[in-house]
Amino acid sequence: MKIRNLFIALILISFSSSMFAQKDSILAPDYRRNVLKWNMTPFLLWSKKNINISYERVLKANRSFSVNAGYFELPTAGLFDSLNITNSSSKGGFSISGDYRFYFKKRNTRNAPDGLYWGPYGSFHYTQMGSDIEVFNSDLADGKLKMDANIAIFGAGVELGYQFVIKERLTVDVIFMGPSMSVYSGKITLGGNLEIDEKSEYMKAIRDILIKKFPFLPDLVADREFKDSGFSSTMGFGMRYMVQVGYRF
Repeated sequence: MKIRNLFIALILISFSSSMFAQKDSILAPDYRRNVLKWNMTPFLLWSKKNINISYERVLKANRSFSVNAGYFELPTAGLFDSLNITNSSSKGGFSISGDYRFYFKKRNTRNAPDGLYWGPYGSFHYTQMGSDIEVFNSDLADGKLKMDANIAIFGAGVELGYQFVIKERLTVDVIFMGPSMSVYSGKITLGGNLEIDEKSEYMKAIRDILIKKFPFLPDLVADREFKDSGFSSTMGFGMRYMVQVGYRF
């Protein structure tokens, strides 16, 4: 409850600051207000196929907004290695996010987009996974399973970051803190011709590995037991971290 109250307080402060802040200094007409960035974080952490591009626009001397969008998928490599099964997966998705930034006047020696900043943000991630799973070398079961999953994550919160401007053109943008409230929703469907008791070792192993790989699955599947199909949603607390490299113009 204390974390939730802190989160709500930060949101209120961010909006009140935008309403009552003093007038910013005027920028020169030829001031470089635009930054085009590559968001490295999903590429490095999740999948090499994830390509996300960000655009930041400076509005005033200490304010800007940015939008981020691109392809997004969760990794499945190594997901089933310990089960002696083969699988062929289809997966894909997208992500979109945006923020409004307040660069600290007294702390920063230069105007935006250089220096320490904070502000509210929102994000949406969607991904789908489909797998044809064949079980073999098992005394308990023999056959195929079809698994389809759709997962959507909406988050909103307050971020704190620092952007380095190198030789007026290159930028490195690091978001190192971003408490948020997130809503997860998803649908998981299992089918196929595999006749297997839900209490069997294989079903438990598939369940445990999926839960270990994707920590939010316990909230999507009641009591950590798979259903034939279903849809559920839940709310949780999370953090935001991001590293972007860009070109200013």
